[in-house]
Amino acid sequence: MAARNRPRAGPLKDDSADAHEERNMWNQIVNDLKRLKTHQMKAMEVSKMIIEMEGKMAEPPTLAQIDDLLSLYKDGLKLAQEEQSILSDEPYDVIKNVGILTALRTASEIEPRNASQSKSRNPKRQKLDTDGSADSPGPSPSVPTSASKLKAEKVRSGSVPTIKEIKEPKEPVVKTEEGSESVKGPSAEKAGKFFVGAEVAYKLAKSKEDPQWIQCEIINIDTAGNKKRYEVQDPEPDDNGQPGQIYKASANALIAIPSADATLPDYSVGKQVLARYPETTTFYRAVVTVVKKDVYRLKFEDDNENEMEVARRYVLDLSNK
Repeated sequence: MAARNRPRAGPLKDDSADAHEERNMWNQIVNDLKRLKTHQMKAMEVSKMIIEMEGKMAEPPTLAQIDDLLSLYKDGLKLAQEEQSILSDEPYDVIKNVGILTALRTASEIEPRNASQSKSRNPKRQKLDTDGSADSPGPSPSVPTSASKLKAEKVRSGSVPTIKEIKEPKEPVVKTEEGSESVKGPSAEKAGKFFVGAEVAYKLAKSKEDPQWIQCEIINIDTAGNKKRYEVQDPEPDDNGQPGQIYKASANALIAIPSADATLPDYSVGKQVLARYPETTTFYRAVVTVVKKDVYRLKFEDDNENEMEVARRYVLDLSNK
């Protein structure tokens, strides 16, 4: 099984090169905005001339007046087209360049991690033997599922969750200070939280001392026997672009990830949680430090006291896990 890329550090490019690239991009944007302002001033003058000419036109207007007015309208149209070109077309394309600069600034603000003082956040996924235990990986099917094909075609940029948002059936959810107990293990199973297409945090087998949880999607449920067995799939394609590893698990190895429109539990400051580290699909232990409307600010375990913001639905209750 190929390694999972779970970066915990900033961009790989040299810092000075990043700064130079950002500075050049900023200078280009400033120059293009000055050019845009010049065009807008000219357009205002043309508009003013059109209004004045229309007010002075005879009834009926002469042919010469109509020609002069038409010429002004053409000038105004040309200036408007040039303004649009500066905003959206090469070689200027101010709107796109502002987006690129924003992305560069965001990337450069991520502090590098001290690898010698913190746990590695780039673990390689070990290939586990299929031994029939509760949490063993299942064989990869020769024909990928449609959901797998969709994920394999997506380009992962390191952060952005690639699992398709699937709406859960509406169920009453009780908000509690310590989080809902119905999102974990057998209790979540009884509450109907585990279904084909559901997003879950899956605890990798044979990692008892330092459990590793990864984001997966339930792709099949085996109801034969006394207990349900779940097949969950890693959303990340392997290095060859093939669909991710498939694992077999019991409910005890799963935590339900709330859907995008679900009512979310409230965690208080100091609460121990399991949260998806930004730019990865791996969950780590963390402590809530700040509560916001859409995110929690968290201090991850063994992460040099750095605090990161994580979307609320990727912050899970750690009780009894």
